[in-house]
Amino acid sequence: MSYRWILMKISRVIGLLAVIAFIVPMVSATGIGCENDRPVGLLSQMDGYGTREFFTITQGETDTLLFNVPAGMPFLNVDLNWFTPDHSLRLEIYRPDGSLYGSYYDNYDGYLNGRIRVDISSPASGTWSLIVYGESVTGTIMYALNCNAYV
Repeated sequence: MSYRWILMKISRVIGLLAVIAFIVPMVSATGIGCENDRPVGLLSQMDGYGTREFFTITQGETDTLLFNVPAGMPFLNVDLNWFTPDHSLRLEIYRPDGSLYGSYYDNYDGYLNGRIRVDISSPASGTWSLIVYGESVTGTIMYALNCNAYV
């Protein structure tokens, strides 16, 4: 075996690993999205109180995401970010009892910046529903959803 042959094999393995590292997160994020207007499931809560996950959405698509707020949390922050005002998403937040907390658009905070941030004081404990709607989207776009309950 020559030195050149070994380097060629190593470079192929590295190339394959790079492709896998690039494709797996994209497939995972796309797979979490919901095209049938059904609940996707609970957002992962790594530290028990918060999460940040990435999803994709298209024009007219609705993603329903769930977030559990533990009892005794004085503050809940929901931050939807799609990184550009070139598209428009809508966020609806529902309390654990199913009642609508609010419906929000990009300019909710007075800025057209591709982001919706909502702070909720004294949130009820239980599972909150977060519905993201692709109101004006060209193609498929990625968005990040951050949910944090603070002590």
